[in-house]
Amino acid sequence: MRVKLKRWLLFPFLGGTDREQNPHQEKGRDRRHFVGDDGMVSKHESAAAFANKGEEELVSDYNAPIRWYFIATLFPLVAGCFGPMASMFNICAVAITWRIIVDPSSKTGEGQHIPDPEWLVATNAISLAIAIFANLALLLHMTGRIRFNFGAPVVILGWFAAGLIDIALAAAAPTHLPLPANALATYSQAYYYAIFSGAIYIILAMMLTVTACGVWIGNYSSEFKLSLAQRSLMLQTILFLGYVLAAGAVYAQIENWIFLDGVYYIIVTLFTIGFGDLTPDTHLGRSLYFPMSIGGIVFVGLIIANIRTLVLESVSIKVSTRLVEKARYKAIKSGNPAEGILKVRGLLRRDTNGSTELERRENEFNVMREVQRASALSNRVLVLALAMMAFMILWFVGAVCFWQAEQAVGGQNWTYFESLYFTYTAQLTIGYGDYEPQSNSAKPTFVFWALIALPTLTVLIGSVGDAVTDFVNWVTLWLGQHVPNLLNVVTSLHKKTNNANASTSSSAVHGDGDASTGFNGIADMEKGKVLPAGMPNHSFGELALRVADDAYRPFLLIQATRKIIGHLDEQTPRIYTYQEWTFLLRLLGENESSEVGHRRIGQPLVGDAEVASPVLQNKNQVWSWMGQESPLMSLEDDSEPKWVLKRMMEVLEKDLKRRGDNRVDQEDG
Repeated sequence: MRVKLKRWLLFPFLGGTDREQNPHQEKGRDRRHFVGDDGMVSKHESAAAFANKGEEELVSDYNAPIRWYFIATLFPLVAGCFGPMASMFNICAVAITWRIIVDPSSKTGEGQHIPDPEWLVATNAISLAIAIFANLALLLHMTGRIRFNFGAPVVILGWFAAGLIDIALAAAAPTHLPLPANALATYSQAYYYAIFSGAIYIILAMMLTVTACGVWIGNYSSEFKLSLAQRSLMLQTILFLGYVLAAGAVYAQIENWIFLDGVYYIIVTLFTIGFGDLTPDTHLGRSLYFPMSIGGIVFVGLIIANIRTLVLESVSIKVSTRLVEKARYKAIKSGNPAEGILKVRGLLRRDTNGSTELERRENEFNVMREVQRASALSNRVLVLALAMMAFMILWFVGAVCFWQAEQAVGGQNWTYFESLYFTYTAQLTIGYGDYEPQSNSAKPTFVFWALIALPTLTVLIGSVGDAVTDFVNWVTLWLGQHVPNLLNVVTSLHKKTNNANASTSSSAVHGDGDASTGFNGIADMEKGKVLPAGMPNHSFGELALRVADDAYRPFLLIQATRKIIGHLDEQTPRIYTYQEWTFLLRLLGENESSEVGHRRIGQPLVGDAEVASPVLQNKNQVWSWMGQESPLMSLEDDSEPKWVLKRMMEVLEKDLKRRGDNRVDQEDG
């Protein structure tokens, strides 16, 4: 049963596979690496290892399939945000009667309400009470107040029960709650709100069931992997929906509207659509409009900004890290690593061999950079395609819904093109007001649609903006690299000028920067020795160079650290060249020109060697630029300066501790 459940939860289209875990495990410095007899690192880690990771580790975990992250993190987050929305719709379903005789002269589709039977009101109230209790249980579990084994069943069963009750009532209404004959009668907005709330409850309960199954079979931790900021987003969503209900009730009372029209008016106002079909006519209503609108719009902006920064960026990072790992693995697997041949994107052959170890490592580094660029492009295209797809679905499918809704009693009988025009205008928050939802089915549909459409539009705009920014940056760097050379050819400048310009362009493209931002002027590297800049070997007389190298290491580490701290504040993330990495690793005790501590990717490990991330802790540990242990794979917060800075602090701490111990030993001696 456990194996069947695991295979049922694989979801291959989310990035998972049905591969068995490799039994050969080698423990590295920061994490476990799974290395087989062929020297390849497995694409997957154990479910137990994933379950024990912290909330931040899950995002940058390249070994865990994307589906694991979705099920363990995004499913609970979506449930926490949409659960209150379903309860809001449930409250709307209880607010007014379910049947209405439409007044043909009413521009808002209102008329005479027909009282509901007591059994309908009581059953609706029971559904609402169960749902609120389930939402409270989810909130308590998210904040760590109750255990998963108690909270999850309560939430899942509660939402299933509330959803099934709402759907059953809506399905039974045509037979047990018939509309009066010989009258322009229809079901009210409350009836359609009940359908929406029931459907959302059931979908969310199914999502949490998938997560719970993963927890119960041991794939995920019983603690939802949500950060404090993500939990804050859930709380903000609850407060915003409460704000909408409260403001809608106030305006319904002041302007003599029904409560659900008040909710519709608040949504249209706060999303800056402004159809104009409902506007405050009283002095009090217009006076309250000032604080209500600005407060609500700020609330909406805060939530949408958090959705982008807290949710979508973490998802993008997770997808990006996973794509890098899959591209890295494919580059090795599709090539011939035994002969040093790798294939980027399965097509482009790259030879990592070299006449020296330094040249071989540089070739390997360049291939890894190419894998990163290809994965970044794939990630950007994927995000843009998904955002565009969501926008198009909301546009065209939403148009179908409004087209059919306005064919109902009290509607305006739109054509599909008119519905497309209305949906597009509303989705871009333009809202001319020449078309607006009028029927009792169209208004609840619009409220639900608008709560999803505006965040989707924001995501699309952000994705397009990021793509345009990347393109502009690429054009700028390309021009900086090639225009000086073209000008040199045209003007036939001196060869020295050509070389200088080419060097400057190369530095700008690869991230060397000038002396104020790069590592120029800190040290000179000669034959693997690190010495302060401008200090020739003969300056030390008879002193061995290895002694000078050791003596000045803390000084050089501090100087490099000051430069790296400046790199942290750069708007465009700093990407170090291989020459810079060689220098930085030399300060950390690694020598790129020596085969010691290196491994050839895709080839069996030699002797008792074990795979580990730099900086190496013993002589048996090895690493490769193309391996999972590479610094380019295990970056903190996807930042090379942060990775280097952390390792420098570790090395400097140990080095100063060693020097202090030696000094104390000398004094004691």
